[in-house]
Amino acid sequence: MKQRILMGVLLAILFLIPFTIGGHVFTYLTLALALIAFYEFSTIIKIRMFGTKWFVGSLGVILLFSPLLFGGTSQFQIRVLLALVIFFITTTVFNKGFSIEKAGTVLIGVLYLGFGFESLAEARIEKGVIWTFVVLLTIWSTDSGAYFIGKKFGKHKLAAAISPNKTIEGATGGIITALVIGFALHSILDAYQSYIHTLVITLVVSIAGQVGDLVESGLKRHYGVKDSGNIFPGHGGVLDRLDSWIFVFLGLKLIGVL
Repeated sequence: MKQRILMGVLLAILFLIPFTIGGHVFTYLTLALALIAFYEFSTIIKIRMFGTKWFVGSLGVILLFSPLLFGGTSQFQIRVLLALVIFFITTTVFNKGFSIEKAGTVLIGVLYLGFGFESLAEARIEKGVIWTFVVLLTIWSTDSGAYFIGKKFGKHKLAAAISPNKTIEGATGGIITALVIGFALHSILDAYQSYIHTLVITLVVSIAGQVGDLVESGLKRHYGVKDSGNIFPGHGGVLDRLDSWIFVFLGLKLIGVL
């Protein structure tokens, strides 16, 4: 437990330094996290490391960062998506061991991780350090509220087949905790445009974060994997730690906040 806490503090410091600096420093950090996450994802779904499909998928993740790295446009991102679809579908024709289901899974991983981490970097650039930090604090407050309230009052399972320990009471408690923290942070830091914006964004962040956690749990359970990786001793891999972040920033992108 002591090692886990110390590692958590160290990871927080190592993240907050480039996060505070921002710009390309933080963008390259998020890209590195995205590539590590894709490596973990590929390991989970049993894609051969450093093979052609893994290389193309990794390249796809990098190219989805193009608007932030070298002035790429959304049109370019669409072309990247089309190229990936064509490549992976065509690969199923010439590689009998690579099914259409596996091709779809790899493609989902590229889009999910590429756009998810790119949206995190975009938030830091476009919305600034305070706005993005408040979103991250909302995620953390959701996790904490869900854990403690679920542990104390949890009776009804939220998704028993995927994550037996999660309860409806815990999820609700996480949302309520996030709303309390969100409104308090807005009052202190004036992070959002209004209290209505605070309500909407906090609800999206809290719900999306919990869904993201369940999605990653479902992926690992489907493939019989306990942790996505071991890059963070005592904390698992990047996917284990940042699964909720990915879904949150995808959600914010989807509703047009980013």
